[in-house]
Amino acid sequence: MTAKNRSLGIITRCHGSHFMEKGYYKKLTQFGRRAGIRVFVFSPRDVDFETRTVIGFEYRNGAWRRGTFPLPSYIYDRCFISASYRHYKPYIEQLQNDPGITFLGHGLSGKWQVHQILSKSPVLARWLPDTQILSYRNLHATIKKTGAAIIKPMAGTHGVNVVRIVKAGNKYVITGRNRENKPFQRELKTTEGLHRFIAHFTAGRKFLVQPYLSLHTPDGVPYDVRILVQKNGHGEWQTTGMAVRVGDKKSITSNLHGGGKAVPLSTFLSSQFRPEVNAQIEEQLQQLVLELPPFLEEYHGRLVELGIDVGIDTAGNVWIIEVNSRPGRAVFAQINDPKARLNAVSQPLRYAHYLMNERVGGY
Repeated sequence: MTAKNRSLGIITRCHGSHFMEKGYYKKLTQFGRRAGIRVFVFSPRDVDFETRTVIGFEYRNGAWRRGTFPLPSYIYDRCFISASYRHYKPYIEQLQNDPGITFLGHGLSGKWQVHQILSKSPVLARWLPDTQILSYRNLHATIKKTGAAIIKPMAGTHGVNVVRIVKAGNKYVITGRNRENKPFQRELKTTEGLHRFIAHFTAGRKFLVQPYLSLHTPDGVPYDVRILVQKNGHGEWQTTGMAVRVGDKKSITSNLHGGGKAVPLSTFLSSQFRPEVNAQIEEQLQQLVLELPPFLEEYHGRLVELGIDVGIDTAGNVWIIEVNSRPGRAVFAQINDPKARLNAVSQPLRYAHYLMNERVGGY
């Protein structure tokens, strides 16, 4: 196999030499070097398809070095979906459609599309909250049925722009996080005021509405379970680890970017539930991770890893909250799980090595 074919390009949003997750990519570069794979980082916008070269960055001699590289045959997509994603999407699609390039996995397109796929599975559907595209009619129907609703952007991460709406008497109490991921609370006295708030808050972007679920401890601390599943060096799905993310009592989400912290799963569950309920929860989590990745991949196409966020309500019911194809892995550093921390970083490289040896084409 040529040197070009032994290279892995990580696509991300670069502004000059500024890009996120440098520590993670540094470790991937080091793992790659030991495996004989050259790893470098580049923006999809910096590809020259005529010369089949790209300007990117490679970690060597203790620093990130800028250079021109041959277009890699394998790509690891870490372009997070956000407001600026539209500027990158055409270039990513051009790379995906290139017959000489294999993506380790193709990014999921959004929460609604994922929900639509998972709802096809009778096994997975029972863990899905009722989910609809946000409209005033759907919002009021949800509030009337359950007393409170959650609205969240179809595309977005880190708990940003997630809002709870509770009807209390004749007023609406709004609690959530804004675009800067700062917590806020407001009271609105009329339905018209609620509609004006939603129109301004969503600003023409598509949102989803779900019933508000009591995904918190009995004393009101929000938490969820982050599960990381990844393809290993044999091309098979493997659970890297599970951890609980515990949020601030003032927040409705538990994301680490919003000030949350990570704790070990078993320790936390045993402190919250009776042993028999605890056992049922852990059994469902194990079943969920066995079912979800291959089912989602069957409908979506190749995936390399998934961050599955699971909520557990006060009655011990399990809910699939979100599935992310570009997951973070900071939770495993916080809970002091060395094996999970190592695998979280190294598995994508092992899977790339597997694809290179198998020479598997793209879906």
